[in-house]
Amino acid sequence: MFLLLRMPFLPLFSLIIGTQIFFSYQLFTQDSTLFLSIGAAQLSLFLGSLYLMIRYFRTRPKDDYKAGFTAFGVMIASGVPALGFLIPGIIGVLTDNFLLLEIGWALSFLLFLAILFGIGFGRWNWKVHRIELQFENLPLEMDGSTWIQLSDIHVGSFFRNYDKVGKAIEKINGLNADYLLFTGDLVNNSSSEMDGWEALFSGIKVKKQKFSILGNHDYGDYVKWENDSEKSENLHNLIRKHQAIGWQPLLNQTVKISDGFWLLGVENWGKPPFRQSGKLQETLRQVPHDAFKLLLSHDPSHFDEQVIKTNIDLTLSGHTHGMQFGIERFGIKLSPVAFKYPKWAGLYQVGKQYLYVNRGFGYLGFPGRVGIYPEITHITLKRK
Repeated sequence: MFLLLRMPFLPLFSLIIGTQIFFSYQLFTQDSTLFLSIGAAQLSLFLGSLYLMIRYFRTRPKDDYKAGFTAFGVMIASGVPALGFLIPGIIGVLTDNFLLLEIGWALSFLLFLAILFGIGFGRWNWKVHRIELQFENLPLEMDGSTWIQLSDIHVGSFFRNYDKVGKAIEKINGLNADYLLFTGDLVNNSSSEMDGWEALFSGIKVKKQKFSILGNHDYGDYVKWENDSEKSENLHNLIRKHQAIGWQPLLNQTVKISDGFWLLGVENWGKPPFRQSGKLQETLRQVPHDAFKLLLSHDPSHFDEQVIKTNIDLTLSGHTHGMQFGIERFGIKLSPVAFKYPKWAGLYQVGKQYLYVNRGFGYLGFPGRVGIYPEITHITLKRK
């Protein structure tokens, strides 16, 4: 099953079901034809889309997601807004205050509009996040170097919207960075998702080099294959596609960028049930102990589990997508994904070590982004 279903989606889904029962009951018991009509339409959409989504994803398609993602979108748009009704609705029922019920319904309607906005606009609203980091041990040659981080493209979710993705790539090229770093999940499952996209992603321009790693979805673990050979060939094809668009895959490998500066890339390492193919200690043995080290590791949980036991200076991750749903405004930073990943978006520091978690370039499952927009990260490294 997809990443979103492996995150705190299941508890949230249970909450949605319970809230839906309460929400529908309140609509159906109002003495109003309008409320009855709204309740019937909303419940029909929710149950119908839920059935279609479960039926579709049980087949685990390799590279055709449109029907499943559409059903997922309708389910979220019709079901999640009921959460806005929950607290004022409960208080309103307990206190027999109809005004609180009306406030709850108004909040539900606003949440419904926000979700529609996330589907129609939010998923294409790429934001450039700029950060500057200072290190005492950064080689003088790398002082002022600039890096673009992309993560979680999930190209199979874009459904051939070349023009929209092309505008994001124009933003990337306009940053005129030195290096491109991609931190995993180029596809949802199958290397064939990249067919037709090669020219566009080959057009990403940086002054020097482009590097990439694999994410959990790149291994094809979430779909059925005829045999192990077919699955293995799919992975090999994907690695060749990385190379074809000018990206150098780092599979538990290292690259010397300059004297005293090494780039490390490990395969996916995450807490179970995610695969643990990353070999951090083996990779570290390939570089000098006192070198500046920049690590690419897809899953941010790797940082707390293993990376902080090393002297790696900067780690770049992705994976969480910020759950594609949350709030990042007015100093508030909230998303349900924080219950599973304490470090889920942005910059974190432990001692002298830094972790940056990219919010993702694409989307998965739910065809939208509400409050947590797709990200292009621009990093400047400075010598302290």
